[in-house]
This record gives sequence, C-alpha cells and structure tokens, in this order.
Amino acid sequence: MTLILDENLPPRWREFLAPFGIIATHWRDIGNIGDPDEIIFDYACDHNAVIITQDLDFTRILALRGAHLPSVVQLRVQCPTPEIIGQALLSVLKNHRQQLQDGCLVSLDLNRHRIRLLPLH
Repeated sequence: MTLILDENLPPRWREFLAPFGIIATHWRDIGNIGDPDEIIFDYACDHNAVIITQDLDFTRILALRGAHLPSVVQLRVQCPTPEIIGQALLSVLKNHRQQLQDGCLVSLDLNRHRIRLLPLH
C-alpha cells in the first residue's frame, strides 16, 4: 500500500511507517507546498495511493466528484503525530486494507474510526 502524506502532517510519518512495509511519501517530496488539494487528489488517484491528512477538504472533493478513489484517511486529532495516533493508523491500514484499495473515507480519532465506502452520496 502506498500512502501520500498531506503537507499538514509531519514528514516523520515516513520513518514511522517504513518498518511495517508501508511506503509513505510526503507531498513536499512530490509537489509544491501550497499546491491545491485537487492536485494532491489527482496525483493519488493516478498513482493508486491513499491520502493521509488532517484536512477536511478532501471529503468535499470526494463528494463533489462522486469519486471511487482515492481513499482518504482523515486524522481527527489536534496533534497528528505518529506518537499520538500512529498505532491507531497502523490498525486501520492493517484491518481495512481491502476497503482502502476499493475506495473509502476513514475518519480516525484516538478511540475509534468510521469508514464510509466510496462514492459518497
């Protein structure tokens, strides 16, 4: 599974995820800081990647486009660091691999997660 880390997340997520065999690329290594979310969305779609973000705008893009992909995981915590929510993200990535490949929106906080299959209606 390939992940794109939105620019609002710390780049150290890459190092946190790598030992688990998860390839994560921070947006600053792909595009430009400040690129519109639509650019990130299109890139993720073209490269079959899952977007990890704290930004709620990706939900709007999914809904407006009626898209089946890319999957988006929204980290719904004030401080979206691996130390705070890393284990919860790993659990979602492991236990919901098929849904993430097929297309879903995951809202993840410290105590629970919610999955909505795509497209959003």
